[in-house]
Amino acid sequence: MKRKSSGHISVTILSMVIFAITFSLILDDYYLIAILLGVLLFHELGHFLMMKLFNYEDLNMLFIPFMGAMVSGRKKEYSQVESSLMVIAGPLPGIILGAFLLLYGWDEPSSLFIQLGVILILLNVMNLIPIDPLDGGQLMRILFFNNYEFAQLIFTAASSLAIAGVGLYFNSWLMIIFGLLLGFRIKNKHKLYLIRKDMKDDEIQYESNYDDISNKTYSRIKRIIIEHTPVLNDIEEHNQEDRYNQIVAKQVEGVLFPPTKKDASVFFKIFMMILWAGGIFLSAYAAASIEFNSIINAFQNR
Repeated sequence: MKRKSSGHISVTILSMVIFAITFSLILDDYYLIAILLGVLLFHELGHFLMMKLFNYEDLNMLFIPFMGAMVSGRKKEYSQVESSLMVIAGPLPGIILGAFLLLYGWDEPSSLFIQLGVILILLNVMNLIPIDPLDGGQLMRILFFNNYEFAQLIFTAASSLAIAGVGLYFNSWLMIIFGLLLGFRIKNKHKLYLIRKDMKDDEIQYESNYDDISNKTYSRIKRIIIEHTPVLNDIEEHNQEDRYNQIVAKQVEGVLFPPTKKDASVFFKIFMMILWAGGIFLSAYAAASIEFNSIINAFQNR
């Protein structure tokens, strides 16, 4: 039986506290940490509100130390249009607000506008970079690579190498680690690619909801998963039957992909690309409109 998550605002608040405490261990600036949390919350609320609008279920927002934040949710059937709007609703509002603060707020006596504007622009335009799992990468996958398993595998590998390479160039150990962590996803995506390939060969439709598959189909998928995950046999020997069944059920659910409506027309894809490129252009324009010394002074004099 499919398990449902029980997201609650208390989980979000707890994750924010853990996020702040963890950051305080390396950054002795609680004011800046508070701004960072606010910017991340604003970003994730964009995703969250669009998910609510499109009737996603089991919504949950989590803050992950050194990684950022995420909103999770699910539907019985996805839509390219809805998913694209949900993804772009995270970074675009933050870029627009950040650009407004930099273009019209920097003459104010308070440096708060510049600080907020810079962080809003920086975090959100980085999210538009077309690499997985950033919002830009998700947008490209949804619009152009959805259901192309091998293309997604190559896309993930290229993203991992790109981030690690940039980290090496700038001598940023955080980016190098992030790139390597993405690299671990390649192995999982490769296994998923092989499992789904076997499912196709066995004429099993993986674009299905867990609750909709028959017991026979479940057994066939389970057999394929065990073939690619021999460790499950060891787990069966050392765990109670109920626990083993829960693990297998989660594995089966993980290889399924809810049906997705291919409702993104060519014009819609062009429109989304205009929004994506517009966000990057607006960020560059706003950043170029303010003197670099003003940014330095804003973060030093407060």
